[in-house]
Amino acid sequence: METPDPGEAQNVPRRRNQVLELLLSIVLPASCPPTDELIAAFTDSSPRLALEPPCVWLDVRGLDIAAVHMTLRCRLRTAGVRARYGAGPRPILALVAARTAADERLAIVSPGDGREFLAPHPLTSLGVEDPLLGWLADVGIGTCGELASIEREALEVRFGAAAVRWWRLARGDDDRRLFAPVPPEQPNASVDFIDYVVTDPERLIFTTNALLGGVCEQMRERGTHARRLRLRLPLANGSVWERTLKTARPTADRAAWLRLVRTLLEKLTVPDAVSGVAVQVEATEAAAAVQGDLFDTGFATARAVETAVARLLEDQGDVMREPVVSGHPLVEQRADHRTLTMREVLHGPREMDVAITADEPVGLTLKLLTEPRPVTVETVQRRDHAAPVRYRDGMWQAIVHAAGPDRVSGGQWDATYAREYFRAVTTEGTLVWLFRDAGRDRWYLHGWWD
Repeated sequence: METPDPGEAQNVPRRRNQVLELLLSIVLPASCPPTDELIAAFTDSSPRLALEPPCVWLDVRGLDIAAVHMTLRCRLRTAGVRARYGAGPRPILALVAARTAADERLAIVSPGDGREFLAPHPLTSLGVEDPLLGWLADVGIGTCGELASIEREALEVRFGAAAVRWWRLARGDDDRRLFAPVPPEQPNASVDFIDYVVTDPERLIFTTNALLGGVCEQMRERGTHARRLRLRLPLANGSVWERTLKTARPTADRAAWLRLVRTLLEKLTVPDAVSGVAVQVEATEAAAAVQGDLFDTGFATARAVETAVARLLEDQGDVMREPVVSGHPLVEQRADHRTLTMREVLHGPREMDVAITADEPVGLTLKLLTEPRPVTVETVQRRDHAAPVRYRDGMWQAIVHAAGPDRVSGGQWDATYAREYFRAVTTEGTLVWLFRDAGRDRWYLHGWWD
C-alpha cells in the first residue's frame, strides 16, 4: 500500500489514527457506476454501505478514517477509478465535503464545525435547483451561510414549506438514516466435541439441556419468547442434521423446549456419530402474560373448577358439548354436537403443545353465516348455467371472477334441495360463497373466506 503524502487530506485531524464518529461519502465519476468489483472494495472496508449513484455511503464510525481512505483509494485507482472522498458527522456534511474535495483526497468535517464549513459554499452544493434557487438569488441569498442566517418563519412565509428543508440542510441539520439498524443476533449456543463423538441420545439430551439454559436466560434478559428453535447436529462425516422445533405458544421455558428436544432425540436416526450440538432461536416475540388454564391440574384452582363444573352439570344438565362433523352434503347441516361426560370435561385429551415440523402455509378459513342470507344477483348466461357478475348485500359488489357451479341436490319429499354453488372474487379481493336455489330460483350469500 502506498504511503500517504503530507497534507493528503483536507481538514484531517492531527492524529492520523484518530477514530471519529463519521460517515464517509464517495462520489464516483458519472462514467463509472458502482460495479461488483467496486462494491466488494467498499464492503471490505466497511460492512455497512448505501448506494445513491454516483454517491456511495460507508459507515466508518469507530474505524480509522485515514486508513479506510488510503485502502479505498488504492483499490479504486487499480480499477481505473478516481473518486472524491468526504467524511462528516451528518450525511449532508460528508456529501458536500466529497463534492468540493480535490480528486482522490479526503475532506473531513469535524463534529461541531458543520455550519461553519457549509457557510461559504453555494446553494448548488446542497442540490438546490430552480425555481427555488432563482427565487433565493433574487433576494440576495446565494450561499449556505446566507440561507442559514434567515429566520425559519420568514423563509417559510416567503418561499413555502419546501424551502425549510434546504434551510435545515444549510445549517448542517440532516437526520437522514442511511443505514438500517442492525438487528441483534438471535439467542444461540453451541458446543463442539473435539476429541470424541457421541452416539448416545441421553448424552445429547444432557448437552442440549445445558445449552437451552443459556439460550432461555438470554431470552429472559431481552424480554422475549421464542416461537421457533433450530436444533443443529454436525455429524462426523461432515454433514449436518437439522430440525425446527415449534411450540403452541411462544415461551422461554427451558423445560418446555427440553421436552421437545427429548421427544425428538429419543427417536433420532442419523447416518453417523454426532460431533457437536447447536441451538439457535429462529423467531421471537415480546414476552407477554399468558392466561392460565383453569383445567390444568397444576393450578391451585383445579379442585374449585372441578366442583364448579360438577354443580353446573347437576343444575343445568347436558350443557357441555363438542362439535361433531357428519357427511351431510349441506354445510349448514353437516355439524352437530355431542354431549360430554364429566370425565371428558375435566380430563379430556389435551391439545398437543408441540409440532416438530416445518412451517405450514397459512390457508383461508371459510366463515359461514348462521343462515344463508338472500341477496340480489345479476347474472350472465354461460352454456348450461347463469354465472353471477355482481350481487347486492346492502350495497352492490362487482365480481371479477366466479368459479362454478358446484351442484348439490338430494333429500326427500318436502326436504328436497338443489343448489348451484359459486366461489366468487369481488373487486375488493374478498372471496365469497354464493349459491342459487334452483327450486326457488333465488340467490343466497352463504359465507366468505378469510
